[in-house]
Amino acid sequence: MPRKTDRRELLSDTALQLIDEIDLAAITHRSIDKAAGVPPGTTSNYFATRAALYTAIARRILDHQIAAEKSSVANPPSTPEQVVDLLAAAVDAGSGPARNRYLARFELSVEAARDPELAVLMRDLRAVTVRTRAAQIRAAYPHATDDQIDAIVSLLTGVALDRLALDVPALDTAAIVRAILRGFLE
Repeated sequence: MPRKTDRRELLSDTALQLIDEIDLAAITHRSIDKAAGVPPGTTSNYFATRAALYTAIARRILDHQIAAEKSSVANPPSTPEQVVDLLAAAVDAGSGPARNRYLARFELSVEAARDPELAVLMRDLRAVTVRTRAAQIRAAYPHATDDQIDAIVSLLTGVALDRLALDVPALDTAAIVRAILRGFLE
């Protein structure tokens, strides 16, 4: 029998996969049970409410983000162009391999406006992102302030959202990142 932690991860990961196929609001406990191949009622047993399910999804994204943060520290960029490449790849990941996590993150952020408990978790998730980007940016721009980095992260998040949802702007992502960094840091 799987450990509770393994089952929670399976159900959370399945919910993340479903977000790519159907929107967050359309995901049900039953749809997760079916997609995960577990007996009916399993998801409800672990996450009794929709709020508990949303929290579990956000925690799973946070787990992924913390793991990514650890790996990014091992290989920091050393030039401004490497920072541009790294940040552009992060923005573009939302249209590619990390699409489901980006979709979930954006949808959960909107939901957090109505759920104070979820808002705390989403702020924690954003803090990991800001901390990761700060380390990456400061590797080439050691003078970057916390406020500048916070604004850069917000702008890049907006670009990622527009790319994911609307496939705009048409300008190359690296060019956008380069312009943002120059505007704030050079």
